[in-house]
Amino acid sequence: MGETVQETLESLSLANRRIRDRVNTGRRHAIRDREFLRNLTRFFRPGPILELGASTGHLAAILQEYGHEVTASEVEPKLVQAIAARGVEAVLVDATKDIVSQTGHSFPNILAQGVSPLIERDRPQVLATLRHIRAALDISGRFICIGPYAWRQPNPKLFFSPREQIALACASGLFRMVACFPHQVLPPALYRPWNARLLNLLDHKLAHIASTRLVWVMEKAEI
Repeated sequence: MGETVQETLESLSLANRRIRDRVNTGRRHAIRDREFLRNLTRFFRPGPILELGASTGHLAAILQEYGHEVTASEVEPKLVQAIAARGVEAVLVDATKDIVSQTGHSFPNILAQGVSPLIERDRPQVLATLRHIRAALDISGRFICIGPYAWRQPNPKLFFSPREQIALACASGLFRMVACFPHQVLPPALYRPWNARLLNLLDHKLAHIASTRLVWVMEKAEI
C-alpha cells in the first residue's frame, strides 16, 4: 500500500526543514483556521477555488473538507508535492505570470494568504500580479486576500502594508471592493475545539482594536 497523507508529509518534512516548519505552523493554526474559513466562505462565489501561495496546503485541505472544489498552487515544486500529499489538487503557479496558461482555465474564486508578490514593496510587480489575478477570474469572480502585517519581519519597511496593497488594487481599476475587515488578535494556541467559535468571534470583535492581519474581498471589475 502507498504512504498515508501523514506519512508523506512527514517524509517531506524530514528532508526539508522549510516544509517541516510550514507543516507545523499549519497544525498549530488548524483549529483557528477551520472556524475562520467556515465564516469566510460566505464571500465565495459558487464554484471552484484557486489558492495562490498555498504553502503546504492546509487551508485548501480544510476548504476541501467543507465540500469546496479547490486547486492549491505554489511556486516551488517541493511545496506542490506537499500539497498533493494532502489529497488536494496541486499545481505549480507563479502569480507574477499568466495564471490561466499555468492552470488551464479561469476560476470564480481566487484565495491568497500572504503571497509575497502582493506584499513586497515592488509596485510594478504588484500591479502585474493583480492584472494576472483579474485575468484568471471569471466574470464577477472574487479575489479574497488574507494579508498579514509585516511587523515581525526584520525590516517591515521592505513590504507594502495590507492597506497599501488595497489602495493599489483599488487605484488600478481592476477590482471593486466587496468587504474589508481586520482579524486575529488571540494566539492560535488558545484555540480548542470547544471554544473555537467563541474565540473566532472575539478575534473579529477585538480586531478593531488591534489585529495581526487584514482580510479583504474584491470583485473583478469589467473594464
